Amino acid sequence: MNISGLEASAKSVRALSMDAIEKAASGHPGLPLGCAELGSYIFGEFLNHDPQDLNWINRDRFVLSAGHGSMLLYSLMHLAGYGITIEDIKQFRQMKSNTPGHPEFGWTPGVETSTGPLGQGLGNAVGMALAGKRHAAKYNKEDFPVITSRVVVLVGDGDLMEGVSYETCSLAGHLKLNNLIAVYDSNKISIEGSTDITFTENVKARFEAQGWYVTSIDPYNFDDLKRGFDEADSARITENKPVLIIANTIIGKGSPKKQGSSSCHGAPLGKDEIEATKCELQISGDFAVEPDAYSYFTERNKAFSSNHAAWKKMFEKWSSSYPELRKNFDDAFKRHIPEEAFHHLSNFNAGDSIPTRNASQNILNEIIKDVEYVVSGSADLASSTMTIIKDKSEVSPENYLGYNIQYGVREHAMGTIMNGLYLFGGIIPVAGTFLAFSTYMTPSIRMAALMRIPFVLMFSHDSIFVGEDGPTHHPVEHLTNLRIIPNLNVMRPADAEETKIAWEVALKSKHTPSIIITSRQKTPVLDYKKYNSCHDAKHGAYILKQEKDSHIDIILMATGTEVYPTLQVAEILEKENYSVRVVNFFSPFLFEKQSDEYREKVLPRKVRLRLAVEAGISTFWNKYTGFDGDTVGINKFGISGKAEDLAKYFGLTKENIYQKAKDVLTRDL
Repeated sequence: MNISGLEASAKSVRALSMDAIEKAASGHPGLPLGCAELGSYIFGEFLNHDPQDLNWINRDRFVLSAGHGSMLLYSLMHLAGYGITIEDIKQFRQMKSNTPGHPEFGWTPGVETSTGPLGQGLGNAVGMALAGKRHAAKYNKEDFPVITSRVVVLVGDGDLMEGVSYETCSLAGHLKLNNLIAVYDSNKISIEGSTDITFTENVKARFEAQGWYVTSIDPYNFDDLKRGFDEADSARITENKPVLIIANTIIGKGSPKKQGSSSCHGAPLGKDEIEATKCELQISGDFAVEPDAYSYFTERNKAFSSNHAAWKKMFEKWSSSYPELRKNFDDAFKRHIPEEAFHHLSNFNAGDSIPTRNASQNILNEIIKDVEYVVSGSADLASSTMTIIKDKSEVSPENYLGYNIQYGVREHAMGTIMNGLYLFGGIIPVAGTFLAFSTYMTPSIRMAALMRIPFVLMFSHDSIFVGEDGPTHHPVEHLTNLRIIPNLNVMRPADAEETKIAWEVALKSKHTPSIIITSRQKTPVLDYKKYNSCHDAKHGAYILKQEKDSHIDIILMATGTEVYPTLQVAEILEKENYSVRVVNFFSPFLFEKQSDEYREKVLPRKVRLRLAVEAGISTFWNKYTGFDGDTVGINKFGISGKAEDLAKYFGLTKENIYQKAKDVLTRDL
């Protein structure tokens, strides 16, 4: 261990962080100054990584869950040779720079996940660790440890206050994810002052109760840093537990007037204080880097490259010894979806009544035969959401090769762990819960959309037709809430056949998370010999039933289980000599991606009489119905009762749809 090199690195981290934040006139200097030694030790001595190959599959992952302290990460990435330049540092928080305000996956090379919403990064780290354990169990052979990577996550007080941290860390302890090390930046300061005003729990006891091994370090003594990390690395194996390292840091350390106070958490130190800090730390000039810091990492990178080269040599020998396993490995990490996975799906018979959740489970279980790196899960609702992969075991501390992850009643954790599973690589995570509970997952769904992570969620129990469970379980606003999230594909299939299309779209997606909305109640399989093929559902909205004449009197639009009664209404109206088009709005997201010509073909502007039908908030449909159209929807909370009674009460019957359509048809334009 080169202590002088580490000291030079820590000094440079403080210098770069202060100046970058001051130049940007915004940022969070407290964490980078407080964790400079800690971060330098992790990047220089502890991580098994190779800055020359940031995509090495067996690299240790470092997650800065406390993403507001991003200048710590950017400074270390610069010193370690990740490709972040001094000019990048000077452009901190500027438009389209490589150093945005919070770390962003896919934007800055080497950033493992987007962080900022506190607790999310910690949950991602748990997912990464679980993925690592799964791959190790599958691919490692005697004398061929191809997957040995660890996940190191730096968390702050705010991360541990957020409820998602309780859920994810509880599951990590239960699953004995001993490749996970969390480092707690315990500076006892939050934005509003000392954490004593809100956060006085015994964190050590909390994590021990959750099945973690806990140790502590002096974050400003490199000998003790080595002792603590060596202890953690040993204990995770001997104790078979994830590890928490508590570092009692000083926020803003080195700043004479602001260290230890909330004043340096989220605002630049200011010109005078920076001058005083530089004087204290013997730093001269702006954006100063100690030469010894560069030379230290230059030497360390030789060791990192040597370790990587040894791994590659071993990996090639493993590949020669286990060619089929190597092919599986490559397919998994490419996330290859064979076309035949969708060619052999069972057909559903027209007229049969099947809940789309049941159809979804049948489809998932057929697809898994060809795509074995799909891993399913549920928040204690698999038997209701129908997300179980049959004849496959559950993930457990004794069996990481299971195909069903039992997340427990932890929707918050489920979403953020799914993101981590995907980010590690080699896994397509799917999971489900009730649509009414999707709001528990909104933060992680939003992060998946932002990071362009194409996981798959199945939200069942799609409407008031859940019935007697009542308004707490009746989704009303949820479809609209999800649809307005950018880069999120929400699909609501009308029947079992269309559910197959939803699965194909979801699994072929490269950069967009998918949500498949399914019903508990039965819905008839449509007769596609009578209507247009549902394969056009891939366009988002399509003409399901063609109008009978060259002109169109009214366009009826519907989704999900409301499509069938809408078709019934169309047939009644045609008997009254109206020419009616029925458009199935399978996915508004996909429809909006179509050409202007296609959208005009489906919804011609000249046809102003339109009616949208959906068991949810009606205002979403105003864009498509226009001023002259109308909606059949629900704009208030449900009540407990039988599904058929609720349908009458809320007007979701073919009789009411018919009456609304007639009202639209008789409008004077």
